[in-house]
Amino acid sequence: MADPIALSDFTGVLQNIYLPIRKKIFPINTVLLANARKLGPEHVTYAGNDLFFDVKVDRRGGFTSSTIGALPESKVAKEKQGRLSVARTYAKAQVDGLALKANSSTRGSYISTAKKIIEDIMDQWQLEQERILQSDSLGIRALVTSGVASATQTVDSPYGISASGPGNLHLVIGDTVSFRSSDGVTLRGKRVITNITLSGDVATLTLDSSVTTTTGDVVVTAVPTAVHATDDSFGAEPHGLKSIMDVENAFATFEGLNDPRWVAVQDTASSLDEMVVMRHQSKIAARSGTDYQKNPRNTLLLCSPGIWLAYGESLLGLRRFAAPEMELKGGFSGVQVANSTLVRDEWMPRKRVYSVYGPDTVFIDLMDFGEVSFQDAPKWQRAANFDRWEAAFASYWNYGVSSRISQGVISGINDTVNFSPVF
Repeated sequence: MADPIALSDFTGVLQNIYLPIRKKIFPINTVLLANARKLGPEHVTYAGNDLFFDVKVDRRGGFTSSTIGALPESKVAKEKQGRLSVARTYAKAQVDGLALKANSSTRGSYISTAKKIIEDIMDQWQLEQERILQSDSLGIRALVTSGVASATQTVDSPYGISASGPGNLHLVIGDTVSFRSSDGVTLRGKRVITNITLSGDVATLTLDSSVTTTTGDVVVTAVPTAVHATDDSFGAEPHGLKSIMDVENAFATFEGLNDPRWVAVQDTASSLDEMVVMRHQSKIAARSGTDYQKNPRNTLLLCSPGIWLAYGESLLGLRRFAAPEMELKGGFSGVQVANSTLVRDEWMPRKRVYSVYGPDTVFIDLMDFGEVSFQDAPKWQRAANFDRWEAAFASYWNYGVSSRISQGVISGINDTVNFSPVF
């Protein structure tokens, strides 16, 4: 009798089982985002027109003394009006109808396709908000290092800030990007990024077709040409710390104001220690009248991991191996420095420290990030001519300050080590 034949190929009868989890390898550390809405008392809901507020930019005169009771002239303090509107930010997702139907079964442990897509968008949206809060309304993601007519372009300077980090810090394979002249006026063309390689801080972008650029051109994200020939993110984003601190002197007029008593306090230093911070914070306090010493959590000193570690090394010379630790909103922590809280932020531009006085920040919004829908209209709709379902996601918001002079920046700090989320 012959031996029985055993079934050796189980491919057709075995079922794939997936755990209902997604392991997040890419870091999502957004201390600035976690505290942006919670530090300041001013959280304003947009009502269709801009937010307006009054700013006193000088002292009131007209006080006198008199032995005969003579009264002085009537005077008022010099005042200007600030203005802040909202900007619109978007994302979009499509899911194949077959995939939605196939994983709707309750048998086995499956990851819901729709849930997976939304989770992915929300994770990236946290990083996009962090990028916007670190940047300005121009939305610059990188600068072209050497202009050329080619489908290969080299870029660096995220946020449009020189030597601020790797050029692909906020660029992703598959993105449609616009190349514009350094002033943003001339559109060189839109292209899709097909590959990215990094050497030092210079990222080499491989594009789907050639584009002619000039050294210093800016790179911003864009909608595909099929959607709109010229529309992109340039000048369309909310403001961020780069607008407020204005080291590059590109936003002398901010929130409609341009006055010497309105500018943020700008200092320079080659290294960071407690005395540098104390001098900087004392200057802010004297000019703005804010008492940052009342609560160390009110002032965030945001720095890159490289500056954070360099500050730690300065403590070793004092035979101190730690500084008082501060707990912040969102589960983050920092160390107390000169009655402020020093916090490392992986998305910070290198070579600078931002001093953000929270009580004077303003977060204005109309809609938090979520699916675009109106009243009873469905959030997910069938895509035209395909068995797919799609949803658009949006947020309408902006970020600013009710007092720019209570904010400050220390720039020029030695910070060359690439402690970066991208490599």
